[in-house]
Amino acid sequence: MLDVGSPLPVEVREQFDALAVSTAEGLSPGRLRSRLAALAERLHPITLTERHRRGRDTRCVRIVTGPDGMSDLVATLPTVLAVGIHDRLTLQARALIDARLDDPQAVSDERTTAQLRADILTDLLLTAAPEADPTRTDDGPGALGAIRARVQVVVPALTILDPTAENDDPAELIGHGPLDAATARGLAEATTLPWDRVITHPITGAVLHTDTYHRTTAIDRYLRARDRRCRWPGCTVPAIRCEVDHTREHALGGPTHVANLAHLCQRHHTQKQFTRWSVEQLPGGVLQWTSPTGRTYTDEPLPYSPAVRFLPDDPPPPDPDDDGTPPPF
Repeated sequence: MLDVGSPLPVEVREQFDALAVSTAEGLSPGRLRSRLAALAERLHPITLTERHRRGRDTRCVRIVTGPDGMSDLVATLPTVLAVGIHDRLTLQARALIDARLDDPQAVSDERTTAQLRADILTDLLLTAAPEADPTRTDDGPGALGAIRARVQVVVPALTILDPTAENDDPAELIGHGPLDAATARGLAEATTLPWDRVITHPITGAVLHTDTYHRTTAIDRYLRARDRRCRWPGCTVPAIRCEVDHTREHALGGPTHVANLAHLCQRHHTQKQFTRWSVEQLPGGVLQWTSPTGRTYTDEPLPYSPAVRFLPDDPPPPDPDDDGTPPPF
């Protein structure tokens, strides 16, 4: 609560604290943080679009000299770009680690994922392609250089339908918090950064539509939009890093349908398969887990941040020109 609420102006801090306490009930620390970030964004008197416009002016690259001949290269960037860069480095590092299994000469390479990220970043900036890529040729980057980042962005429907300055509902970069509306609209026109777009209802936060620049099935897109994270109680591993699991085993007749599928990280997928934990999927994607001791835990898909709304005590009078036709979303 302190970390998320500290950027708020003093005049709304008390309201944030009161609402945060009621929001915290039943949520793990990891999941609570994203809910509180949405709450803080709704209470902030200055829109995220305006704050981001000022924040972009601080982007820079600097060196912080450290001990033992080492230094930190720090880049201050828009969050969506920073996440994309880190994601691409991670995917490339993991591809190299996986390749060790097929290359006897690579057994001596004991670099960790973190070390490989640093080495690949150095190669990309100084030579334009990862030096460690075994498929690299003089004609261009190999398979490792072809790896691209992937991010998932949640966008309220009105942010897409009404790209005017009056509509500043923030989007959400999954796993990293609110994203200003202008950046979300800009992503819609970008082709260099693959991303999954989740369109949500502006009031309820329900998923209305998903699309992507990746070749993937509609089921995969829906599940990523619904789950967002590993569905093991309390786990916060992003769905993009998880595996899609059949709640009822496919070998036992479990259908390949959204009502029988959910994301689990590799660790918890293995734990589900090889321990006495069991799970049942209820309507709405709710998972009811039962531990080996018989204790039950319920994991519900979290609503998206647009569901956090504050309505006036006295609603405005009905529009005399409103014929009752439902909105197009």
